[in-house]
Formats: sequence, structure tokens, C-alpha cells
Amino acid sequence: MPSIRPALVVVGVALLVVLVFGIGAALTTTPSSKVPRQARLEGTGLVAVPAGAALHPIEILGTPPADVLDALVLPKGARKVSASPWSGETQYSANMSFQLATSQATVVDFFHTELRSRGWSIVNVGPARADKGATEVLAQRASSDGWFWEAGVVVFPTAFTNASSHADVTRFSVDLYEMPDAT
Repeated sequence: MPSIRPALVVVGVALLVVLVFGIGAALTTTPSSKVPRQARLEGTGLVAVPAGAALHPIEILGTPPADVLDALVLPKGARKVSASPWSGETQYSANMSFQLATSQATVVDFFHTELRSRGWSIVNVGPARADKGATEVLAQRASSDGWFWEAGVVVFPTAFTNASSHADVTRFSVDLYEMPDAT
């Protein structure tokens, strides 16, 4: 009659391996918060707030994925101007426009710093191609959906809405793109 002892040894070793790796993963994994904390950007007075709720009008059926949206912030007080959602006919491409009572340089500095600190690779900061006087912060990151995503923040020149109050308003758009496969 065959013994079940070798089978029990195999099961015991398998359980030990799972237990050791499980404890190791628990000790080395840092829990991440889906909602980034509000943080003031040094020297600008701007506070970063999660962008997920504000970008909801351009989210369709879980696209862009949560990890992309969670890595985006907006300056507190930015007001939505318009939204151009994805049509669904090509790879994802959508944008939203906002405005904020601050200077163009402050908004550019905000996005350059905040995108980099949230895991985006900054591809370029410079003149926007089609918009005279505008500056674009272009960033890219890998996503859990297997695609690379680009965020292009185009910051338009500051407009003075009332000469007597010297109130400055800067418009900016957040453009999100799912990048096509390079192969």
C-alpha cells in the first residue's frame, strides 16, 4: 500500500512557501491611499487636490483607469470651463478646461512639480504647438491597464479681467491620451 507521506511533505513545503512570501509581501508593501492628501506647493500658495471628481465628465466605463486618475491633481479653486469627452472611436483622447485666479507661470510650476512628484515622467515643458503664448507640460506614465498614458497640460497666457482690480485669470486644459502601441 502506497504511503501518503511524500504528498504531505509537498503540501507542507507549498504552504510554508506561501506563508513566507505572504509575510514578506506584507512587510515590504506600503499601503497607498487612493486620495492624495492636500499639499501646498512651495512658493506658489497653490494647494493640490485630487482631480478624479473634477475629471469625472471625461471618464467613460473606467477609462482612464483609476491609477491614472489617482495620479492627477488640480490646484484648489480651479473652476471647470469645458469638457470634451472621448468619442470612443479611437484610442482614448479627452480634455477638460479650467480657470484659476493666478499667473501662467504659477500654474506651469504647479503641474511640472506635481506631475513629477506623483510618478509621471516629464517629457517636455515648453511652448504649446498650436497656441501662441501658451506653455505645455507634457508627462507620461505606465498604467495598470497595460498602456502608457500622456497628460498634456496647456497653460494659456494670463488674462486680466478687470483693469481696475488687476484680477488675473489663467485658463488651462488637461488633455489625457492613451498612447498607441509602439510596435
